[in-house]
Amino acid sequence: MAKARYCPRTAYLRRLIEQGRIIAAKQQAGAWLREAYASPQFLSLIAELLDPAKPDRDRRNRRPPAQWLDIGEAFDAIREDGFTRDQTILILSDRFHRSAGLIDKALDFYRDAQRPYSVAPTAPAPLVDTVAGERA
Repeated sequence: MAKARYCPRTAYLRRLIEQGRIIAAKQQAGAWLREAYASPQFLSLIAELLDPAKPDRDRRNRRPPAQWLDIGEAFDAIREDGFTRDQTILILSDRFHRSAGLIDKALDFYRDAQRPYSVAPTAPAPLVDTVAGERA
């Protein structure tokens, strides 16, 4: 396993970039390149500055659907009144002036947001309230 190396100049440039001072970072990098400084980490950072990677197309990086919380809460309330899922989606698409597909995406986002906070089902209570060996 290769040992990771530390480059103080690269760390300095990364700090400038994280602070939003990209122009200053590029100017300093240009000055060090003119001095022929070339550590592997430094050259990798220069390559990132010259040709940034394409943004990740992953779902997690997308914006949440508009009004997802209101849609999710309204969905639960309407379903409690006895409507089917399809009927509820049609009602919500009319109420929020959104397509059925967007309502469905908002519901998926709402369920994903609820998942970490959902309560795990508890074990049913025992049928007998007495301790073993005792009689009621």
